Amino acid sequence: MGLVSPGVTGRLTETLEDENQRMRNSRGVVNQGRCTSPKPTRQVEGKRNALRRWLYAIVHGAQGRGLPKVTPPIVATLLIFCALLYQFVNISPGFAQGLRESARGKSLVGLYSQLARAVDRQDWRQALRLVDELHRQEKEVAQRYDLEGYRLQLEQRAYAAEPLLPPQPATLPFLHQPFAGVFPVSNLFDHDLPLGEADNNGRFLTLQGQVWIPNPLHPCGKSDGHTGYDWEMPIGTPILAAAAGRVSLARAEPEFYCPLLGRSVRGLRIRILHELASPTGPERFETLYAHLSQIQVREGQKVFPGEVIGLSGNSGCSGGPHLHFEVRRLEHTNSGQAAAVDPYGWQGSGLDPWSLHSQGAESLWLWQVGQAPSLGSCWHPL
Repeated sequence: MGLVSPGVTGRLTETLEDENQRMRNSRGVVNQGRCTSPKPTRQVEGKRNALRRWLYAIVHGAQGRGLPKVTPPIVATLLIFCALLYQFVNISPGFAQGLRESARGKSLVGLYSQLARAVDRQDWRQALRLVDELHRQEKEVAQRYDLEGYRLQLEQRAYAAEPLLPPQPATLPFLHQPFAGVFPVSNLFDHDLPLGEADNNGRFLTLQGQVWIPNPLHPCGKSDGHTGYDWEMPIGTPILAAAAGRVSLARAEPEFYCPLLGRSVRGLRIRILHELASPTGPERFETLYAHLSQIQVREGQKVFPGEVIGLSGNSGCSGGPHLHFEVRRLEHTNSGQAAAVDPYGWQGSGLDPWSLHSQGAESLWLWQVGQAPSLGSCWHPL
């Protein structure tokens, strides 16, 4: 099939082995396959002996020994009660916990098995749903990251098997403003290695070729390696689809450590896939909307320009309420992989350094006429 994720496929084998081990432990399996019961404690043995004496007295009707006379119905009732009590005092302390772990293990085994069958029959939609459920139930952070990457592979298969959206618009540019009104921009796109935390070279390059030292207090260049644009806005501001497309992701991101806040965070985000036609051939872009307070679309849903997809917020690794808007180019990149690009293009002298980087791509002006959000004081006329 070519759809391989070592972390996910290995998890199925690991889960099966864990389940078998739990079953062996719960049944008291010991060396050479012999089944034994746990050795009773002195307290448990005492309870057993007391029950045996009481049961013997009842069955044989020792009336002259201070015991009450009992009738057959009472004897039957007491026998049942004693049998239940006998079972209770012999329950292993970890029995209930073992049942819970066993049930959880069986659930994961079943989900991974269903996922394997869905991939074999190329039912990508079902496979995506199963990966989402595994992601919800999985407790191990590393495995959840593997599932995130595996889901991206499934998305590519799912959307490749479907007809392309009608090109809308037919040619570039294609973006509309992702919100109504005017809000101050607080962070620009870094053309000097927009790789997020992987940059960290202490140099911020604007689309006009200006070099800054990134700093959280800088009015326009706060984050070294910033991959998009940030606009400050009140929590709950409606966020709009910037173009026609299909929602490829709408959920909380995997938990990660945020150095800015000094704690682990999970932000709400939406990604939309846009498939276009251009004079140079088919183009595919992806827009990202991050730090949301609410998501109002579902994965796989078709959206149109200006449609409300969620509300702005302050979730994730965020120092204040704002929208992080990012554009990724999926075609015509130097590495053949998705690369973040500047929707305002490159307007500096010479060639854009990011367009020459092995992981980079050429940035184009992607805003339709009159749709580019204002950059305010961060824009310096040349």
